[in-house]
Amino acid sequence: VHRREDWFWKLAHWLTDRFDVLYFETLNLKAMQRLWGRKASDLGFRSFLQILEWVAQKKGKVVAYIDRWFPSSKTCSGCGYVLDELDLSVRRWRCPSCGSENDRDENAAINIKQVGASTCGRGKVSQAQPAFTV
Repeated sequence: VHRREDWFWKLAHWLTDRFDVLYFETLNLKAMQRLWGRKASDLGFRSFLQILEWVAQKKGKVVAYIDRWFPSSKTCSGCGYVLDELDLSVRRWRCPSCGSENDRDENAAINIKQVGASTCGRGKVSQAQPAFTV
């Protein structure tokens, strides 16, 4: 019954043990529910963030959010070029300005990290650690 909540607590501790600052893009969960129905709310992302914020505060860490309107997927993390449009079905795209090939999710993660770091006055941040395992 409490497996998901237990997982959230373990993941929150794992993340805050490894990182001083965690950046997240503010998501429009209502719109996601309209697109994907109950699946979006079943993920419990808001619940996880509440647990993460609590754990981070107790450990003196920071959870920061960037504006949901920042085009993290459409902005080339290499040169800053912003595409006019990027359909959700497109997973990889080539930047027309610098020619770099961008994976949609990896590119967005890099941009979220860069914008978050500059917003929080942290400058350059180190690369992510290996994936979490139980």
